[in-house]
Amino acid sequence: MTSAADYNAKQITTGQLTVDHITALVKHWQESTAGLVVDGKAGPKTIASIEEAMRPTTAPFLAPPLPKLPGGRVAEVTSEFRPADRPDHDGIDMFYRWVPGDKPDFVGDGGCAGRLPDGSPKWVVPYGTLAVAAAAGRVTEAGDSPTGHNVWIDHGNGWRTCCRHLTDLLVKVGDLVVAGNPLGRVGNNPKDNDANHLHFELSPADRYAPTDPVPFFL
Repeated sequence: MTSAADYNAKQITTGQLTVDHITALVKHWQESTAGLVVDGKAGPKTIASIEEAMRPTTAPFLAPPLPKLPGGRVAEVTSEFRPADRPDHDGIDMFYRWVPGDKPDFVGDGGCAGRLPDGSPKWVVPYGTLAVAAAAGRVTEAGDSPTGHNVWIDHGNGWRTCCRHLTDLLVKVGDLVVAGNPLGRVGNNPKDNDANHLHFELSPADRYAPTDPVPFFL
């Protein structure tokens, strides 16, 4: 998918987006922003105000991307963002603590779900559990990949999030969602078969630059 920046850059180079257009947009911005002189000129104060508006919020805004299970269990982070032994792990992994009766009992090669001293599973995402939107936004990507189905959501505040390893999709590109809306069933990573779990990522909306999502949870 072509980014807005790339698309607009092409519009400029092909002459479809002209200086007159940009001047009109600058003037419109100045009219709607307190403290700016409305002259259509992109001076230092105008540029600084635009850059400030472009800066993603650092305030927490994310709800859990996995629901609370019957009985009150909540998902926990079991693999952190880019730990020392996994510097290319660009998100977090999430599971629930296993209790007797959970299905699957154990799936994968054991590296992800872990086992307790008695041999029972340590972590689980029960069959049928749905990943949910962590905040309101618009679905910008929804499709399959070598690691399962992915859903990216642009939250309109400079950030986007992604849920990976889904077995199917309940949303499509363009859908508007609110926090808690189901996105798809959580599954395994088919590339390495390391147990049913959710991989969750946070990135600026205008580029892929993964950021630790944990400080952004409410």
